[in-house]
Amino acid sequence: MPTPPQPDPGAGPHNSQPANERDDDIEFFAVARGIYYGALAIGYKNAARGLNNYLKNKGEDLSIDPDDVMNSVPGLRRHAERLVVEAVSTSARANPTSPNPPITFTTAWSGYYILQSEHSDWFYAMGGISVCATGVVTITHTGSGSDRPEILLDYRIHIFDRYNWDKKKKVTIAGKTVTDEKMGGLHTAGLAMEFNQFGSSTVKHFKGPLPDEIKIDGRPSWPR
Repeated sequence: MPTPPQPDPGAGPHNSQPANERDDDIEFFAVARGIYYGALAIGYKNAARGLNNYLKNKGEDLSIDPDDVMNSVPGLRRHAERLVVEAVSTSARANPTSPNPPITFTTAWSGYYILQSEHSDWFYAMGGISVCATGVVTITHTGSGSDRPEILLDYRIHIFDRYNWDKKKKVTIAGKTVTDEKMGGLHTAGLAMEFNQFGSSTVKHFKGPLPDEIKIDGRPSWPR
């Protein structure tokens, strides 16, 4: 996976609260653990998994399956598809003659926010994420008068998220309304720890004329 983007500062340094100001955080830890069990009970397995990792207080990386996320969140899949098409189109314009050797590309990280209306589980598990694509494309200009060269493409989608909490938002999950400030307070009190969650998709393949849209599952969608 490419080097991740710089995350926001989150709640602040871990275990930075004065010891005499942590009583409310110790009390809230039990509430957060209850939210974890509540998320499990209503089927929010990814939200529960992330919260459990946070409450383990080790800061360990958590693996994310972009294929699973994109299958669940169509808007994210379309966003990733556009990144791939833009990268391949740019490569085609920069290499207008044939034959061309295989060209590698890495897109810039691009922000995407998973809305609760798109998928509640992934909304609670990640919310705002960073997405990029890497790949190898071979471009052949056919010389047939068409402005659409033939391409042979292998690519992957990458997702990165810093699991942290700021002081500006609140959510209701499993019947409990909690603020980011309270959740983040567990980190600064040394009771939980922020962490990175990320992953790379399986390798995707495409072969054919350069399309206006590439479906992540490999099927082209031709312009009408």
